[in-house]
Amino acid sequence: MVAGVEEAPGCAGHPVRYFCTAGRGLEPFLLREVQARLGATQVEYVSGKVFFTTNSELSKLKKLKSGERLFLLLKKHPPISLSRNKGKVFHEIQKLVIEEPRCWLDIVSIWKHLHGNKVIQGNISKENPKSLKRKSEEEISISTKKQKRKQILETVSDECQVEEHKNCVVPETNNNMDLWTESKTFLEETPESRTEKSVESNNHSFNFRVSCRCSGAIAKVFTSQEVGRVLGIALIKQFGWTANLRNPDLELFVHLNDIYSVVGIPVFRLPLANREYIQTAGLRSTIAWAMASLAEISAGSFVLDPMCGLGTILLEAAKEWLNVHYLGADISDSQLQGSHENIKAAGLMDKIGLLKASVIALPLPSESVDVVISDIPFGKKFKIRKDMKLLPDILREMESAA
Repeated sequence: MVAGVEEAPGCAGHPVRYFCTAGRGLEPFLLREVQARLGATQVEYVSGKVFFTTNSELSKLKKLKSGERLFLLLKKHPPISLSRNKGKVFHEIQKLVIEEPRCWLDIVSIWKHLHGNKVIQGNISKENPKSLKRKSEEEISISTKKQKRKQILETVSDECQVEEHKNCVVPETNNNMDLWTESKTFLEETPESRTEKSVESNNHSFNFRVSCRCSGAIAKVFTSQEVGRVLGIALIKQFGWTANLRNPDLELFVHLNDIYSVVGIPVFRLPLANREYIQTAGLRSTIAWAMASLAEISAGSFVLDPMCGLGTILLEAAKEWLNVHYLGADISDSQLQGSHENIKAAGLMDKIGLLKASVIALPLPSESVDVVISDIPFGKKFKIRKDMKLLPDILREMESAA
């Protein structure tokens, strides 16, 4: 639960405040992991998210195994209060991004620093930072004016990549003009918007998109597209940024629900759960890692997955727990072929062996295995009912092998 406002991090430098999304039930795993792997402090979690503070480098942050997407935390705020006046509600939403512009710029600087300042700005291609500094003020001013002519016609995206829901906003110029007018009027009347001139000089060429997710009471009143559009307008006026739906320099993520309002910047473009070493995905990688962590695998162990499928559990285990021998068995040739390709692509051919065998007749001596770990394919997803009677035999065979 959120007791009060949590201000934007990074205003005073390192350490930095983050949050990471997690699948249902995986929050405790992620909480323990950020403490153990990153030495994180001020760790707390709510449903679907873990908040923490750390000064870890990008390489360490990328090694989180139980999280979905990682964000720099800009603001955690109590839920937006709803009223009959849409304009007032939109003003409250806008305040999430127009308050404390200096802290915003600090966070953007931290984000750029994490990536070694290798950020493509606007239509400028990748260059040596020194060459960028040589651009004259006159050229910058011309570039700024050209971009501002386009800003009124730009819209922002509602491409929410969290939990794999992607709802794209269609650019609109004539629709929802009442929405535009209400939000624009409230924005122009706020004293905070007057800081625009003082901060936009350092961010003139930045382009962005907004990914918004609404749930709970606010989702019954406003769509994610409406909220994303209002926030986009506020950012354009506040910082002079340009909306870019397809290939932005920076993405802003906003989640509004009945418990909290969260604003953040994704640290990585792709989810942490998208493992580069897995060619063909089977079981969700975060779940596979959590299962392996529960098995308490120790060095020198012999680990068996008797229904390995595409080998996701073995891959996650072998990447994390070294000096262990892993064996995967499956009755399906296609599954074994997919598992072989995954293992080869991950460079783990010397760690993981494969065997074609039935789970109820494993060709292994009794008590020859230290750990048995498997995602047994039964239940609603697989719609397997007639073979449920084999479950006792499967469990007995697993117990015998161990």
